[in-house]
Amino acid sequence: MKLVIDMKKKLKQLLLLLVFIVAIIVIYRSTIKEHHITYKVDSYKVEETFHHNSKNTYLFKITKGKNTYIYGIDNKLRKAKKIIKEIRQDKEGNVECILPIYKKNVEKQVYCLEDKQQVSLDYLKDNEDFKKIQKTLKKYKIQFPKKDDIKEKYKAITIYPNHILKNQVFYIWNYKGVYVIDSKNHKYEKILDYDLYDNVMTCTVKDRFVLLENNSVNGIKNIYYYDYNRKKMKVAKLEKEISKDSYINGVKDKLIYITDRKLKKQYTLDIFKEKLEEIDDEETVYTTYQEGVKKELSKSDFFLEDQYFDDKTVDGVYYFQEDNKIYKSYDKEKKDKVLLLEMDNIKEWSIKNGEILILREDTLYAYNDQNGLREILKNKELQYNYESIYQLGEI
Repeated sequence: MKLVIDMKKKLKQLLLLLVFIVAIIVIYRSTIKEHHITYKVDSYKVEETFHHNSKNTYLFKITKGKNTYIYGIDNKLRKAKKIIKEIRQDKEGNVECILPIYKKNVEKQVYCLEDKQQVSLDYLKDNEDFKKIQKTLKKYKIQFPKKDDIKEKYKAITIYPNHILKNQVFYIWNYKGVYVIDSKNHKYEKILDYDLYDNVMTCTVKDRFVLLENNSVNGIKNIYYYDYNRKKMKVAKLEKEISKDSYINGVKDKLIYITDRKLKKQYTLDIFKEKLEEIDDEETVYTTYQEGVKKELSKSDFFLEDQYFDDKTVDGVYYFQEDNKIYKSYDKEKKDKVLLLEMDNIKEWSIKNGEILILREDTLYAYNDQNGLREILKNKELQYNYESIYQLGEI
């Protein structure tokens, strides 16, 4: 009997301890405040802005004379301030670079200007002056973008497997089915018994490739999706049909937003639950995302034009194109911009899962700061029918 009482007492004490620990964590997190401070490091002026979010993002603007460097880092530093303790600088020809050294354990990275314009490291890969700077930085073990020319042929597709990251899967629609391509494997999944060329409605949600079968005069009834983890193609039948005159607005928080132009309705599709729900029909409120921010529009405003979610603003970073150059900026006015890449004849580009996807002629490219610009695959069909043909999933 005494043993039972002691056990209950210990369990009660343990429960109280857990409640106390959770309370401390909640209080601590609630006291973490954002900050914006300015300080001097060596001969540089540092503006440090801390945003308290899931990634604890630090944004830095470092200036010296007419030279300006701007960048962001995600690090679990909580509310630490003035985290840069030293800035090392190197200059060769028209290229100037800085290497910030931090008080905390933050991965070192180099930031460079060419002719006073901040540019990505990948943009400088063939610059002879930058190659000299790289040699002086070897002791810091900086990771620079690398790529190779290894390629494989699969049916009508040329694949660059080493340019596909381990957490990526690319899907290419081929009228009856879809190619599933990751860094190690590629396969073809047949879906339909007929060719679907026009008004192809596809997207990805995490690892899943989703096709809305929009071939019937009556409308959309069947949803096909490929589950990458289970390596299975599945079909879901909707409880209510969506008219043929529909389109996908975009994907947000694992929900596919679909608008029916004919019936003036908007839906969300949860592909994991195979559930379609109409959005606020009684209040006639319709949802879109502009510059990453949710907007609720009236019926008249929403249906003035097709509403595609803006995918070129990600976590407060603005991506934009000027002529044949793609930039990023950390301010809405885009005063301080970083030149990421330059490419002629860009058909279209978008951002998905942290990658800039670029279509040029018959080739799909991907870019991120760590891995640079790289070829992913080539397919002749991309030269002619590319809308909704290619998709990037996350595995």
